[in-house]
Amino acid sequence: MQERIIQEIALLKERYPNLIHGQNYDWVIIPDFPLPEGYNRQITKLLFLIPITYPHTGPDCFYVEKGLRLSNGNMPSNYNEHMEVPVGGDWGYFSWHPEIWEAKDEIQKGDNLLTFIKAVNLRLREAE
Repeated sequence: MQERIIQEIALLKERYPNLIHGQNYDWVIIPDFPLPEGYNRQITKLLFLIPITYPHTGPDCFYVEKGLRLSNGNMPSNYNEHMEVPVGGDWGYFSWHPEIWEAKDEIQKGDNLLTFIKAVNLRLREAE
């Protein structure tokens, strides 16, 4: 499945050219992920882990740079800080996952890493 992940990371790089990934393709960082209005910053580092059961199981949860707050100063819902991750650093953690994950043999016809990031964007647009 590593070849599939490599292809999907290439799809992500079309939209996020500064993306970096783990040597074993087990994590992805988008260092300049744009945040929607409603937060205390305009961009953040965004990290997600790729499960060993991928693509049968989609990514679960995502991480942002520690200190993310809503523009009113409150913490977003389902967000915690001081999480340890394989890449080190100080991260906040959104306990969140897509409700449905349906990967298909043809990458573009089902869920993939790009559709996961689109779902992350939708979650962040909730700004609560």
